[in-house]
Parts: sequence; C-alpha cells; structure tokens
Amino acid sequence: MTLKTENVTAYLPEVVGKGYGEFWRCKKRYRVVKGSRASKKSSTTALWIIAKMMEYPLANVLVVRKVYSGLRDSCFAMLKWAIHRLGVSAFWKAKTSPLELEYLPTGQKILFRGLNDPMSITSITVEKGYLCWAWLEESFQTTEDDFKIIEGTLRGKMPEDYFVQFTLTFNPWDVNSYLKSKFFDVKDEDIFAITTNYKCNEWLSDADRKYYQKMQELDPERYKVEGLGEWGLSAGQFFKEWRTDLHVVKPFEIPRGWTKFRSCDWGMAKPYAVLWFAVDYDGNIFCYRELYGWGGKPNVGTGETAAQLGKRIAQLEKPEENISYGVLDNACWARNGVTGETIAETINNELYAAKLVTFGKSSKGRIEGANAIKERLIGNEMKDGSYKPALYFFANCFHSIRTIPMLGFDKHNAETYDTQGEDHITDALAYALLSRPFAPTKIKPVVQDRYRREEKTTNWSI
Repeated sequence: MTLKTENVTAYLPEVVGKGYGEFWRCKKRYRVVKGSRASKKSSTTALWIIAKMMEYPLANVLVVRKVYSGLRDSCFAMLKWAIHRLGVSAFWKAKTSPLELEYLPTGQKILFRGLNDPMSITSITVEKGYLCWAWLEESFQTTEDDFKIIEGTLRGKMPEDYFVQFTLTFNPWDVNSYLKSKFFDVKDEDIFAITTNYKCNEWLSDADRKYYQKMQELDPERYKVEGLGEWGLSAGQFFKEWRTDLHVVKPFEIPRGWTKFRSCDWGMAKPYAVLWFAVDYDGNIFCYRELYGWGGKPNVGTGETAAQLGKRIAQLEKPEENISYGVLDNACWARNGVTGETIAETINNELYAAKLVTFGKSSKGRIEGANAIKERLIGNEMKDGSYKPALYFFANCFHSIRTIPMLGFDKHNAETYDTQGEDHITDALAYALLSRPFAPTKIKPVVQDRYRREEKTTNWSI
C-alpha cells in the first residue's frame, strides 16, 4: 500500500501504523469509530482523507464539528499534520478564512463547517468534482437530527469506482447516545463500526503507557472510557458542553491586574476540593490551581482534618498572591456539638494566622450552580453564530479535567449532576461561579420596521 505522487513516494503502513487496515480499505456508507484517547482514530482519518483525495482526483471532502470555531485547532490542524506526515506539503494550500484545504494539482477541496450554522451545510457545493466523503469529528456532541443534516449533503450519482462515505469518530462518553443504537446495536451491511484503544498506538512513549496503567489502577471507571474505548456513563454525561480542546489551556503567567479568588468544598472521608481562579478584563474565568483531597481512589478522601486543610491551603497560597475573597460550602457553618467550633471557623483560623483572606459562605442552589457551570462552558455568542467559552482550566488541574466531564445526571433530578458521583470539584466550581453572576452575550436579531424602514434591535436575554 503505497502513496505515489510526482517526486513523492510514501509507504503507508510505515506512516499510518497498525490497527486500522480494515478501516482504511472500507468503502461502506457509514464508517464509525469509537475509541479511547490516543487511539489514532482522528490522525488515521486525517491521513486517509489526504491519501485518498490524491488517489481519487474528483473527490472532495466535508469536515464537520458541532461548533465551527473548534475546527481550526482540531480537524484543520490534524489534516495539515497529515499532509506534512505524508510528505506532500508542496501540493496543498491552506486557507484560514474560511477554513479550507486545496489539492493544487486538481483543485479538489476539503471544506469545513459547523453545525451551529446548518444553512452553510445544506447549501454546500463544490466547483470541481464531487462531494464524496464527510468526516464528523467528536460526533458524541451531536444529536441524530444533527446527523440528518449532514447526511443530506452527500447526494447524487457518483462516477464509477467512487463512493459516498460518512466517517464518524468520537470518545464514547454516553451509553445513551444515538450513535450506539444507530451504528453499534444493529447489523447493517452499510455500516462498519469498530472500537479502538491506545494499545494499537505504537508511537506512544513509555510514559504515555504508564499513564494509562496508573489510570487503570486508580480510576478504573475512567479507564474503561479513556483507556479502552468502552461506553461510558449509563446515566448520560451531564456537562455535554465540556470540550477538552476548548476548555483546557496551557498554564500562563496571570497578569497582576486580574481579580483572583478561591472556592472550597469540604470533605474528610470523601475528597475536599479547593480551586483558585483568575478573572480577566472581559469577565472570563480561569481555574489556575487545584488542591484535591484524593485518597488515591475515586471518591475516597484523605481523612485530613479541617485544620490540616487550612494549613495545606496556606502552603500553596501566599499573601502576595492577592486573593480577593473565598467562598466555602455554607454547610460548613453548622455548629459542632463537641467543640462548638464550625468547620469554617477552624479552616479560617489557619488562614487568618497565615495572613490570608478567609472564606465566606457560598450561595445555595445545586440546580443554579449546575446551570452557572453550563452557561460558562457554552460562553458568549460570537458574530458568526459560534460560541466562545467563558470558563477555562489550566492543564495542570488534573482532577478538574478528570471529574467534571465524567459526571452523569442525578437519578432523582435531571436538572443537576449526580450527587453520588465524584462531584466535589464540581461543587467547588459551582460555589465559585455563583459568586460571580454571568450574563451570556447574545447577538441581537435585527428587526425591520416595514413602515419607517429603520433598523431596530430587540432587547432580549436568556
């Protein structure tokens, strides 16, 4: 299996690696891959698209994600990587506004669209050749109605040897996803559906493999999804808005003028969680540090006392950090019948001794807190109809990134997250966000007055 072009020859098994032979040769209408992280599903799809477009000179490709703004740093970047990996950069041209990749010898194109603008998908056409293939990345974020929109884009009779194909790739967070019932629970000759995992990735380092081995030991439920690619939460993923590629950022030096604060959810037998936040000049919130009382297993605490937690906070935070305020679970102000001192008073005494800002009571409302998190994960609407998050996490906040997307729905109240799950960091996050009310920006529709012919804007909010 060799890719040959003028002045370029690439032996594909050496470039692509193992584990995807049947996927590569498949010409069925639906090619669906659920898999763990680091399972090569996205990189292999990108390599396939580039190689096959150069093999089929009339084929064009549509690449879709739930939100258009997420394409630049995911699929677009991955396809450019594939072009470089195959050694054919001289034959391709990248355009960023709008996103587009063109194979110069033939004029074939890879077009990028977001489901936040369905009209841009339903009306799509190509100048040369045929729109043959579509790639729906992170398809777990979509609904079946979303997929029907994409299905309508590839239509018409194809030339001999050409074929229509939809490729869907995703992490299987939610066992209740339509993807399971539509593609994995049926026998259909038009469907090729497989599960892959990190074990087929021969390019992982020893450190990468140890990471998964440690995950298997310490967090077996998470390992099933992120390590083995098995179906995840039976109750469904509560924070479906979470996207690691958008909400997780590289740590950076926080400007001195940004407001800083912290929040805390208390626990002894179960983990406590302390989060530190910085607020930029636009009101976006960055979680830049976490302290998690993790006993080495999911949902198991360290057994530390409130006084010990206060000392731990004082070890991480210095007075010159200029924390403006702190919020702590309001239940911590209940009186202890033995000592008469509340948990809040015990923690605050340690902070006061270290010359740090003490905690105040958090606002109540589990449903309100869950909604506040969702709103900031979605963020503000942009002019192109996409959304920009108003909440971010530094990549070193390991347990935040681990636990928030893994929470399911509460069994007794679908309006909030699972109280029996590992919800401690999420609770601390809710306290923090309730302390800073957020009004998402919405683009105001223009209303035309047919009598005065003047443009007006309606005043509305959510």
